[in-house]
Amino acid sequence: MINLLVLGTDQQAINSLGRTDVIVIVSVNPDIPSVSLLSVPRDFYAWIPTHGYDKINTAFVYGERGKYPGGGPGLIKATIEYNFGIPIHYYARVGFDGFIKIVDALGGVDVAVECPLSDTFPDPSSPTGQTDVDWMPGIHHLDGKHALWYARSRWSTSDFDRNRRQQQVLRSMYQQVLTLDIIPKIPQVWGALKETVATDLGPTDLIYLANIGSKLDMMNIKSRFVGRSVVRSWTAPNGGAVLVPDYALLRPLVEEAMAPPASGRGQRVVQVEVWNGTRYDGLGYVAAERLRWEGFQVVSVSPAEGGPYPRTQIVDFTTTSKGSPLPVLIRLYRRQPSDVVAQPTEDRQVDFRVILGADYDPCAATKAN
Repeated sequence: MINLLVLGTDQQAINSLGRTDVIVIVSVNPDIPSVSLLSVPRDFYAWIPTHGYDKINTAFVYGERGKYPGGGPGLIKATIEYNFGIPIHYYARVGFDGFIKIVDALGGVDVAVECPLSDTFPDPSSPTGQTDVDWMPGIHHLDGKHALWYARSRWSTSDFDRNRRQQQVLRSMYQQVLTLDIIPKIPQVWGALKETVATDLGPTDLIYLANIGSKLDMMNIKSRFVGRSVVRSWTAPNGGAVLVPDYALLRPLVEEAMAPPASGRGQRVVQVEVWNGTRYDGLGYVAAERLRWEGFQVVSVSPAEGGPYPRTQIVDFTTTSKGSPLPVLIRLYRRQPSDVVAQPTEDRQVDFRVILGADYDPCAATKAN
């Protein structure tokens, strides 16, 4: 396994010392290949070597100011390993300006917005100095500025939801890199990349990881989160609001997050087709993206036949309930037993058909698992 720590600073530029409000552990398994993304909330109450307990997003600053071996990167790597048991081999850190430049250089990214999101952001390019943004569920093409806003918004949501949106943008950036066939051009763009990203990856390391990524199936990217199920809110002695982990629950979460996906363990991948019976074309693709997050292989997205459908339905073509992922689908779509249609088929082309009805709420799936 190769473990990379992706950090987003709360400053405009990487040469400004700031807290790392985005912390994503990226574990690459070259053999399958597969990638696991594990987001850590910025308020996670961590043991920081040579310092003591504090929010994990302060570790980088303490490492720089305290002359820790390896500086800020050295201390946050040590902090991750101490609290999560994951050794970090490399890091990459980017500020607001660098992030915007990277996304714009990619031509923007397509993001499957699952939950309605509204916010107001400072915007020097606006006559009023700020811009109101409203995103409704669907597929949205975001430039660098809007991708940053989407990943950072907290006005009507939580840090946990922000972690989900950050991973959405990262996955979309990866897809765009593949679309543009940028990997062979890495040697030529290395100089520009080093101006926007602080990292201990060398060009050879980056090319090696990029070649692994070029063979990666999106189905083999796992998204996991240190979320409400393993942390509780607490007020620290210094008065700060922090998230205290339950290590008995955190340990199995980390183990599952770092384990290979089903296909890498020799298990059969479950195939799903999506029929969109809603009034909005883009919702079928939003549902498909969420299913891929949950490890399903989406073979097709198409308009629903025989509608309209007032309620979302799940058609089960499997012939056994042993090891069935049906409970996962039921949770994703908040279905009742009456919404499941059993049609066992021996020579089936797909295992399940999800028919999105008028009651389909894409935001519900973000909270189901």
